[in-house]
Amino acid sequence: MDTNTGIFLKRVGYSNIQPTTEFTFKMIKDVYGRGINPVWDHDLLNFKEVYINTQGNSFWAAFTEDDQIVGTLAVRRYDGRIQALEGYYDLKATAELVKCFVNKRYRRAGIGSLLFKEAEQFCKRSGYKLIYLHTHMHLPGAFEFWQSQGFKVRLDEGGPGQTVHMEKIL
Repeated sequence: MDTNTGIFLKRVGYSNIQPTTEFTFKMIKDVYGRGINPVWDHDLLNFKEVYINTQGNSFWAAFTEDDQIVGTLAVRRYDGRIQALEGYYDLKATAELVKCFVNKRYRRAGIGSLLFKEAEQFCKRSGYKLIYLHTHMHLPGAFEFWQSQGFKVRLDEGGPGQTVHMEKIL
């Protein structure tokens, strides 16, 4: 527990899958205005396989003292699916951060930083050499947050999605 925020981080296990995926899908709807997409949300729809049963992958949730989920962050091995980055990353040594969400009422309270610190330590223990993520410039504070965590821009695609690819060497 972080004594400043009253938040507990838990690595999501079998007993927390349902509330975690419900929170994450609600956040996807709130942030991106979309429902479930089987291609983009394959990891959440196959949570056990992807995050519990696959070595090098993990998912954390931030809980309040009354067991309410207020944030999430996941790590999975980067799979090379993004064409603009083809050939750049060593797929055996690159982790990807995904599903980083903090409930709007709890933002700017250090929850994202707590989640990232946990994920970064996991990446180091798992033998990753680099962490990759992408974010979107239209998401308030997202780009600045990742910069504050030591991430550097690899590629700014711009365009309608305003996608920025970032990385941090471990």
